[in-house]
Amino acid sequence: MRTFWTYFFIFLALAIFIQVFQFFSSHSAFELDYEAILKQLALVTLIALITSYIVPRKKKNPFKEKAN
Repeated sequence: MRTFWTYFFIFLALAIFIQVFQFFSSHSAFELDYEAILKQLALVTLIALITSYIVPRKKKNPFKEKAN
């Protein structure tokens, strides 16, 4: 679950960056569209979930255990 939160915050930061860029580059009045923000949050969650399952997890190496 740790990788999920890592990818979630990476993609969330990307979505926030896109929103801020849109705010500063728009020539008309910027309005918050809550439906679009909700869709972006759902997409970020879905992409983070899929990515965390696709990326292989580290497996413990049984040969590194110390012999008694």
